[in-house]
Amino acid sequence: MTPAYIAVGLGVALLVWAVLAFNAIVVAHKRVRDAWNGLDAQLRRRHDLVPSLVEAIRADADHESEALRALNESRDSAAAASGRRGREGAEYQLSQAIMRVRDLGENHPELHTSEQFRRLQARLQEIEGEIQYSRRIYNANVQRYNARVRGFPGTLLRRLGGFRATVYFELTPIRVNGGCASEAAHGSEQGSRAAAA
Repeated sequence: MTPAYIAVGLGVALLVWAVLAFNAIVVAHKRVRDAWNGLDAQLRRRHDLVPSLVEAIRADADHESEALRALNESRDSAAAASGRRGREGAEYQLSQAIMRVRDLGENHPELHTSEQFRRLQARLQEIEGEIQYSRRIYNANVQRYNARVRGFPGTLLRRLGGFRATVYFELTPIRVNGGCASEAAHGSEQGSRAAAA
């Protein structure tokens, strides 16, 4: 009778362990989704600021219609992009267009002295800081989730819930006050480590 109790006890312990491991993957997956929603909200805040930025530039430097057109187009494509990889590429293009507009502000004194343009630049800088912060949170959650999915017993349990490894969200460095944010370089290191795993 004792071997039967031991077998039942081991079976129950194994079942409890599998349930706890599966729940850990579910929780990690939820954290990735929640972090993505936070990042998405910050990216949308930046999209919402672009029309005001375009109007401020149009009022003081209307001759820069090419940069304004590129900014509007990249904003529209970023807003319409779907999927994380498509969104990442579109956001990259929007970041590039914003950097070109910032260069306009430095090269045109009438823009640099405009109170509205300076206020929008400060707001944009704040939003970009929030984007970088949200991106770091998202990538940290992706790293934890991927470790659970790729590790043992995640490799056995992930098929039960349809869990797959997720990719990091990377953006290019965005110039802030003449410098560059170093977040993308840090994120690329994380992405390289995860790719090697």
